Amino acid sequence: MELGIKKKGGGRRLPTISGFLSFLIALIGLAGLNVALLLKVPIFPRTFIVELPLVGFFLGLLGLITRKRSRLYAIWGLSLSIFLLLFTLLMIIAGLSINPKP
Repeated sequence: MELGIKKKGGGRRLPTISGFLSFLIALIGLAGLNVALLLKVPIFPRTFIVELPLVGFFLGLLGLITRKRSRLYAIWGLSLSIFLLLFTLLMIIAGLSINPKP
């Protein structure tokens, strides 16, 4: 019976910085969108709806192209950023489909 070779550092892979920033930016954007929806702000702040998810999307893509690091935060950040962008697009389409004068 042979002993297995243990990897140095416990075999844990470190997350990418861009993936972690993507996840953090997506959480900040999601929190800003929720606050704007809860407070019923008539005009949503553009930073939380468009700019932060776009930055998080590109940072998530950058975090996915790494080889020897963990991509967990990059995947989460990318998925949350895509959700925020799709939510914004669908809300704009739903808002334009309402006919106030029949």
